[in-house]
Amino acid sequence: MLLMGLVILLGGCARPALTDREMAKLDPPLQRLIVGEAVVEGDFDVSNRPGGEKEYGVIIRSSNPEELKSAGIPINTVMGDVITARLTISELKKVLTIPSVRALQNRSKNYPQ
Repeated sequence: MLLMGLVILLGGCARPALTDREMAKLDPPLQRLIVGEAVVEGDFDVSNRPGGEKEYGVIIRSSNPEELKSAGIPINTVMGDVITARLTISELKKVLTIPSVRALQNRSKNYPQ
């Protein structure tokens, strides 16, 4: 009885896997990160928020930055349809559901060759 209640409770909280359309918005490094595959942190512009949660530098392609702001997405800069942000994995998933978002790209660290 307790187990059944726990399954029902947890089942209602979990978001289903990303749709094909949402996955298509991600570049390959972000796809691997979102689905939980092993990634090399050096391939990402990653830092920690004050609470310790990791955030990743991304470039969002969208014609409507106001839609992102109203969804609670923290934005750094906007230049035309190019928007930069530092987002947690849960925020990345949220961005994928916003209709005006066309693509999300990893903003990897640049090092001299």
